[in-house]
Amino acid sequence: MLEINNDPQKIDTLKIGTLLIALKSEALNPNGLRFFRGSIVNLLKRYFPELPRTKKGAYKYLLKKGYYAQ
Repeated sequence: MLEINNDPQKIDTLKIGTLLIALKSEALNPNGLRFFRGSIVNLLKRYFPELPRTKKGAYKYLLKKGYYAQ
């Protein structure tokens, strides 16, 4: 069970984790299911302002920064 208790840090951690999962899925499966109707990259730019514009570019950038296991 996940207990957030209105803790902004826990909420942001959960948001970022969910966005990273969705970005990886969309970047590696371009013809597959989209997890978000809008732009995942634009949402992630709130937390990573220097993120590239494309999904693949953003995924590769975050992979280099260590947010994904290689």
